[in-house]
Amino acid sequence: MNWEFYYQESRSIWDRKLMRPNLALIRACWQSVLACRRLSADLLVSHNPHATFWCEFFASLLGVEVEHIAWSFNFASLPRGAKHWRMRRYFRDVAKFIVYSRMERTAYSEHFNIPIDKINVLLWGVQAPTVTPAETPIEHGDYVCAIGGNARDYETLMAAMTLLPDIPLVAVMRPYNQAGLAIPANVRVRVNVPLGETNNILKYSRFMVLPLTGSEVPCGLVSLVAAMHLAKTSVVTNSTGVSDYVKDGHNAVACEANSPEQLADAIKRLWENGDLCRELGANAKSFAAEHCSEPPVLNHFIQLLQQRDLLR
Repeated sequence: MNWEFYYQESRSIWDRKLMRPNLALIRACWQSVLACRRLSADLLVSHNPHATFWCEFFASLLGVEVEHIAWSFNFASLPRGAKHWRMRRYFRDVAKFIVYSRMERTAYSEHFNIPIDKINVLLWGVQAPTVTPAETPIEHGDYVCAIGGNARDYETLMAAMTLLPDIPLVAVMRPYNQAGLAIPANVRVRVNVPLGETNNILKYSRFMVLPLTGSEVPCGLVSLVAAMHLAKTSVVTNSTGVSDYVKDGHNAVACEANSPEQLADAIKRLWENGDLCRELGANAKSFAAEHCSEPPVLNHFIQLLQQRDLLR
């Protein structure tokens, strides 16, 4: 079996300046569909729903018929209006969707009118994160960390940390997360930190806090699974979007959304109980090794190829 790969690559100043539309992504999708036509390809695999949409749009435009699997099908927030209508129109021609939680399977089926048997749930699976530098902490002393930008409720987290003036927190976020945010004295904020250094901050923290914007948010899985691989437990918003990963009291501590008081109580409880923190972290690492590593992902993809007689 031969594969061709097309990536979102910035090739001009317009690719870097214009975020909407994403010209680099659109170009990669156009090239992939042209390759399908040129090679009479048996299968097209897209990553992220925007790539899925553009690939189906161009396939329809050019009259290219190729089976399409939509991998990493995940929305931070569901599209509305005309965008929703366009996606719903073109998603109906996709053969299979791969999502990372049961909550998403139901939500996307209903929102886009996708037959639910077309949607497979596969937990987010990756190798253990690369830490840079590996053996030297970037941030010194004891601290709790919060990392990531998608659908994060940093306002509630900062309010919680105001109630915990003796507990230090290091937050790694995006510039838009920081806008208008009141940051207490016990919080150090770092913006746009390289991934390896972010993982260093995670590795040398006591535990991670993952504050999400609501109780039905399928975000934060990259950060959550990275923490698990590093044997770090997390205080996590009780969201159906992460319930396939978070087992309250076993590998994490869950608390209600948008409640600074509950979040502060959970952080304080873990901070003051080192044995519990380490026990939950060990359980988190075991969960990640079994369910969120590369072999389950590889096996799932192999099965999809075998079902199509593309891999013997």
